[in-house]
Amino acid sequence: ANFYDKVDRAFPEARPRLKFNEALRAVLDLLASDLIANTQRLVQQSGAQTVDDIRRAPNRLACFSDPAREQNSQLKRFLFSHIYTHPFITEDCDRSVRCLEELFTFYLQQRGSMPESHEAMAVGEPRHIVVCDYIAGMTDQFLLRQHAEFLGSCDSTPSVERPLRIE
Repeated sequence: ANFYDKVDRAFPEARPRLKFNEALRAVLDLLASDLIANTQRLVQQSGAQTVDDIRRAPNRLACFSDPAREQNSQLKRFLFSHIYTHPFITEDCDRSVRCLEELFTFYLQQRGSMPESHEAMAVGEPRHIVVCDYIAGMTDQFLLRQHAEFLGSCDSTPSVERPLRIE
């Protein structure tokens, strides 16, 4: 909310989606910058000179500072209570998992359905492992396009017609 308010004050005429994206960028920048700076500080304080020194450190050296850790915890609590369990999100997730399972079964059963390079790998390795590796490299959108091409639409319209709103 703090980041969004700052963006809203700086760009009151901007579209809400652009404001959201800018606020999200600021949150991610803060967390990533803190992680890098705090990790550098902890490595320097530890006296570590090598990767093995870092591995043998009694405490994890790559972590957020205390204030950023608390902000990250607050963010996670908010996301879990307001976003991740929202019907629009859970239905979309369920649909994606169903599409993934159906596409996995299709590739597993249909020889010649994957690109030639993957089909060649499946000769020397268990097919289910090659199929897993192939699907793991897909973006969500590519997976949905592949599903549509081979098996038809994956019912992309969630039953919740209203947009996701955070209050």
